[in-house]
Amino acid sequence: MTLQMHYQEKYEQGIGQGIEKGIEQEKIDSAVRMIEDGDLPLEKIAMYSGLTLEQVLELEKELQLA
Repeated sequence: MTLQMHYQEKYEQGIGQGIEKGIEQEKIDSAVRMIEDGDLPLEKIAMYSGLTLEQVLELEKELQLA
């Protein structure tokens, strides 16, 4: 493997990780908006956002502390 190929591989891995982080952040942002709206049960928020119920409960706790 050449140095250029190695750098290209690492670059592509970094792009993939960045995309994954962006997707996860969007899930969190969506869940926060739904929690703040207050119209949905936390189980539904978890289902709609793609987060686990435990993650949604933690977000709710963090929002109450803020």
